[in-house]
Amino acid sequence: MQARALYEVLVGPVEADLAELRPRALAWSLDGVLRYVPLAALYDGDRYLVERYRLAVVTPGAQVGSGRAASRRWSAWGFGVSKAIAGFPALPAVAVELSEVVRARQASRGALPGDALLDGAFTRDALWRALSRSRPVVHIASHFRFQPGDASELFLLLGDGGHLTLEELSRHPGLFAGVEILTLSACDTALAGVESRGGELAGLGALAQREGAAAVLATLWPVEDRSTAELMARFYRQAGPGRSKSEALREAQLALLQGEGRVGGDGTRRSAVPVLAEARLGLRRSAPYAHPYFWAPFVLMGDWQ
Repeated sequence: MQARALYEVLVGPVEADLAELRPRALAWSLDGVLRYVPLAALYDGDRYLVERYRLAVVTPGAQVGSGRAASRRWSAWGFGVSKAIAGFPALPAVAVELSEVVRARQASRGALPGDALLDGAFTRDALWRALSRSRPVVHIASHFRFQPGDASELFLLLGDGGHLTLEELSRHPGLFAGVEILTLSACDTALAGVESRGGELAGLGALAQREGAAAVLATLWPVEDRSTAELMARFYRQAGPGRSKSEALREAQLALLQGEGRVGGDGTRRSAVPVLAEARLGLRRSAPYAHPYFWAPFVLMGDWQ
């Protein structure tokens, strides 16, 4: 089992020290291909690593230790694409996800007060205007296209069918200044790559950190629509000022692992790639999202506290 083999390589050498120190959280500083290891799914033969520890990744662009005072109260901007557009399939769970995360005016649901811009309201200009009015939480649920080797083919899908490329985002320094957590609820948002000239191509998550986001919740592979909405709803019910982001993510992942997911997924993924049979690995009625495919790609980068 690859998850156990990786555990022996990455955790095995310090297992005795961990047993003695008994930490509650592990913060990882990774390089090269190790940045793409789903740490939560490392397996010791009995339990997954996420069952034992809170997990976070420290990156060069992290704002940890910046001295920025945390907000006493969270409010949120939510952005999402739920309809089929520009050749991308519909993501029906996105509308539900935003309603669970953002409690708009006169709404009874939603973990955080704020505003949500869905589908046609989620345009480039609307995004710029919203981010100019900084809020501690920004949540984006859409398709993300990751095409290593060509920076122009790395883009976030907007609700009007437009493409927001990483090149364009990089021309707005400080775009996420004041954001305490940016959630990129789409596929492959934690990945980086190599451009055609051989230089490193920053991923969406790393770029967002460089532009000021203190913490970024991103993904290591194409995630499934319904299970992602379920995980995000659970994450925001636990997260908040004075609460550990890493513990909130851990509890959300454990809920899926332990069979608390409400419904099985349909295999729709938040990327441009076709649905693969692997998307349904481990599906069973009693625990529809127990397989690591559904909960292990989510990584917390930066300030995990």
